[in-house]
Amino acid sequence: MTNHDQIDPKGDGTRKLEECLHSGHSLTAKVLGFHLGVDRNTAARIAKSQGLAPEGSTYPWRRIWWQIHNIEYSLLASHLEKLRARFPKSRILGGIENIEVTLRTPLVKYPGMAAMLREHPDTLRKQIARGDREIPYPVLSFGPRLQLFRPLDIILWRDEELLLDLPKAENPAPKPKAKATAKSRPHKTPVDRKKAIFPPGGRTKRKAAG
Repeated sequence: MTNHDQIDPKGDGTRKLEECLHSGHSLTAKVLGFHLGVDRNTAARIAKSQGLAPEGSTYPWRRIWWQIHNIEYSLLASHLEKLRARFPKSRILGGIENIEVTLRTPLVKYPGMAAMLREHPDTLRKQIARGDREIPYPVLSFGPRLQLFRPLDIILWRDEELLLDLPKAENPAPKPKAKATAKSRPHKTPVDRKKAIFPPGGRTKRKAAG
């Protein structure tokens, strides 16, 4: 079989989306959806719920960092240098040329996060529910069924047990208030509350810049 006969795992559409994502230019709703792993309509709803306002028809990265990731992008480079100084033996940190570019990588959902940890999603979920495990790195939650993770956070913890502890956004735009609902929520017993996906508990090794 020649190289021309082999199937390219990434189609032209995916490559174009990746090029747009990593270019640093403002994102359309479609490319924002590619970054979040959702369709363009869902991306637009998430943006609205997080106070991420478009400029014209696109979303600038500075606002994406503030409103979606809750990080201060202007401090990313200096923060990386602090991490490298504290953990000089880290191959992952040492191999990052531009942390902002690295963080533009598409986010992964819970099953993808579990797969990166080489775990089955259901097994990991049960261990967390029992308090045997916990997720030490940030989860970007956009609803009870949409939790996203940054691949760099996962890889750094999985391979070197290090946390990025990225600088928090200093002046993010306020998020719209959730609409009140007439239906009251059922009372949850302590046992029910313990079954939350990300409860506190469990033992972890935590290393981060401080």
